[in-house]
Amino acid sequence: MAESFSNGLLSGIVVTDHYDVDVPEGVRPFDFDPFEQQSKIDEISKSFGVEILKGVELGLQINALDKISKFASQCDFDQIIASVHFVDGIDPYSGDYYQHHDYKSAYTRYLETILENIDIFKNFDILGHFDYIVRYSPYKEKTITMKQYGDLMEEIFRKIIYSGQAFEINTNTYRTRNGETPILDPSILVRYKEMGGEIITLGSDAHEKVRIGEKFEEMSEYLKKFGFKYLAYYKKRKVNFYKID
Repeated sequence: MAESFSNGLLSGIVVTDHYDVDVPEGVRPFDFDPFEQQSKIDEISKSFGVEILKGVELGLQINALDKISKFASQCDFDQIIASVHFVDGIDPYSGDYYQHHDYKSAYTRYLETILENIDIFKNFDILGHFDYIVRYSPYKEKTITMKQYGDLMEEIFRKIIYSGQAFEINTNTYRTRNGETPILDPSILVRYKEMGGEIITLGSDAHEKVRIGEKFEEMSEYLKKFGFKYLAYYKKRKVNFYKID
């Protein structure tokens, strides 16, 4: 990753390790020592002569918000992403979640879970992958649309816009899985902008080197069609904008 940056293939790097705790029995938690993480980042940054920003992706769960809050406040992160990976104790990644739902109730419950968490937990900069739920779904319907989920999406937008938090477009969602490729409903972007939303970040949720920055150029061009001229990132918890070329 640092090599790609130093070779000019990336314009910036933010490392956002996962923090998911109090997960259901049999599921591996994601935990890490933030001080060790930041020490390693400083070492790599110095070795390659590049600036690497320090972040975290917090997996929000109602039952773990006190622990999550304590973790988030113990270290000086540049950027904090808040995401939902578990819905009623089940990670959709495993596929089991969908056995209890049709597509509409599956997606509705996920968005409701986002709202339940961000109504309480405020210490974040970016709302991560709002459409994580469609990635692993077995349904033909692979899109969170304003037509079907507009009331929930508008409430999410109200909360993050009011708090000055960013809306992440995560390109990892728009990969082909189970024979279907999710798409980003353009009405989502239209409504976000109409409501005053301006802060958009891109995330690739890479987890492997070859996917770092995947589809960023394509998505940046797509965003320009809806009047978004800038993308954002956070440094020392302050938003910074850069122009989409």
